[in-house]
Amino acid sequence: MKTKSRKTSAAGDHIKATRTGKQRASRERIVNQDQDSLSLHTLDLSSQAFTRFDISQLLDSIHLFRGEIWSPWAILLVRFRDDTGPSPSLNKYRQLFTSQGSGTLNMVDFFYDMSHGKLDISGSQVFGWYTLAANRSDYVGNVYPQPAGKLNRNGLLDLAKSTAAANGVNLAAYAGVVVSGLGAVDLCGWIGGMAALCDENSLTPSLMGQEMGHGYGLDHARLQGSTDDYQDPYDVMSTAAFPGMQTPHREFDTAGPGLNSWNMRSRGWLDENRVWSSPSGAWNVTLQLRPLHRKDLPGILAAQIGPYLVEFRMPERWDAAFPNACVLVHRFDDNHSYLMPATSGSQHLQVGSQFRVGDPSISLIDYFAIDVTEIDTEQQTATIHVYQRRGEHPRVTEGIFAQVFGGIAVDGGGFIIVNGRIIPIPPRGPAYDLVEQVVRYLEVGTGTTGVDTSRTAKRQALAEVVRAAIQLHADAAAVSEQPPGYSKESQHG
Repeated sequence: MKTKSRKTSAAGDHIKATRTGKQRASRERIVNQDQDSLSLHTLDLSSQAFTRFDISQLLDSIHLFRGEIWSPWAILLVRFRDDTGPSPSLNKYRQLFTSQGSGTLNMVDFFYDMSHGKLDISGSQVFGWYTLAANRSDYVGNVYPQPAGKLNRNGLLDLAKSTAAANGVNLAAYAGVVVSGLGAVDLCGWIGGMAALCDENSLTPSLMGQEMGHGYGLDHARLQGSTDDYQDPYDVMSTAAFPGMQTPHREFDTAGPGLNSWNMRSRGWLDENRVWSSPSGAWNVTLQLRPLHRKDLPGILAAQIGPYLVEFRMPERWDAAFPNACVLVHRFDDNHSYLMPATSGSQHLQVGSQFRVGDPSISLIDYFAIDVTEIDTEQQTATIHVYQRRGEHPRVTEGIFAQVFGGIAVDGGGFIIVNGRIIPIPPRGPAYDLVEQVVRYLEVGTGTTGVDTSRTAKRQALAEVVRAAIQLHADAAAVSEQPPGYSKESQHG
């Protein structure tokens, strides 16, 4: 579930950091790299030698050197003024959100694995319980604008943060904020806002992986051919729609599934050094993939074929509820990943499955083919054969196309191909502008330009599409109107 995107005062710049993977109490471990070896030096923060020294600045410098992201969250436990139930122990929240539960598939483990070791939230801390200056009946949930005297989601987030700050919590020291209410309250995440709201009914890695994922900018996962959300059973950004794909967890109810490779890439979390990229032109090659989230294993973790990322997933850890090992294909557009079905219609690829895009008989368009030839669960590998042939696009100088093929008058215009038919485009005018802006809109790719930049470019292109369409509508209307001076009386039979 997502809520309106907004910036929170707690969402400061991400600070580069290194992951310790160990419990942090009153000690911090600093990792120094000496050529190929790593040595650990433990600093006692209670020592008076450091009372005049801001240890966080030293840690920031080391984290920056390591090229990893230090991203701790402040977990604020709140209750309404008229809540009468007892406040639960802080221990289960620490187990779920902080390094105290590292190694149990908690949130620290989740974001470490989903970022290929780049994202470290182990500095997250739990605060509370705090009593809010509001009654439970004051909360109205996902209602905008906020009614007078009531709290919507934004209002509850702001009140929780101000209450924590009044109790001495320095929210500026944290990259994000999770507000967790007593009993049943709500569940949502602010896309790109580094904030999430949960309650006692949603304290699971499955649900919090999605809501905190929203905070980092992730949106819901989709299925090719639809713009409906929650359509990818193999991705945590569709959690709750496919409960059978969530792994039972002894302490936290359910965990997983993990993120797909395109969602990881969209946040800069995919280890691009472990991604095989297709060369230009025509080629065919056989590749062996390793499980996407197993950075500890040598080999290729994902393969890029045109705009598609191919990954191998096994029923283990976050994906333990998967019915079998499989190969998945995704694309990414407008901040959503799209699961690409096999030619058979299956949402995942098994041995013998095929994935095809394009028509091998039409040389003007790209053609991609993927065949799964072997899956070896013991060796934890999937072997795929991939083929690519790039379309032989006409030479482009300016506008849409400068070259027109036989049967169409060469008038300086161009053409488009729709369902195999060549449609001529006039050399100028609103129709030409309309097609040109549609092409511009379709050419925008988030994979190379970034989500925010691509959205801006698409909005600009759509504005030009609307402008051209309005002109075409006006021209069409003019055709149906009577010419100036025309009347029935002036006609001669």
